[in-house]
Amino acid sequence: MIIKDGMLEAFFEECKKVRPLVLSEDGCLMYDYTVEIQTDSPRQESVLKNRVTLYEKWASMEALDRHSGMRHMVDFGKKVAPMRESVTIRTGVEAF
Repeated sequence: MIIKDGMLEAFFEECKKVRPLVLSEDGCLMYDYTVEIQTDSPRQESVLKNRVTLYEKWASMEALDRHSGMRHMVDFGKKVAPMRESVTIRTGVEAF
């Protein structure tokens, strides 16, 4: 997600409220927000200070589908939508 300038703190305040609710959902194995840091690695792409990556791990696609429809997620989405410039979603499964 790219968060609009000046909105990162407010965005994280909403994330801090919803995260415990998500972690208590059946099938939620991980729900972690990250921000980028600069390192000395020559392979690192440019850091975007307003990019937030959310890593989620679910026991099943059914659990993820249930999560998306939970009341707290619907409310959360409405609150943070004006704070986000863009959202990109990638879904995967363990390769091995």
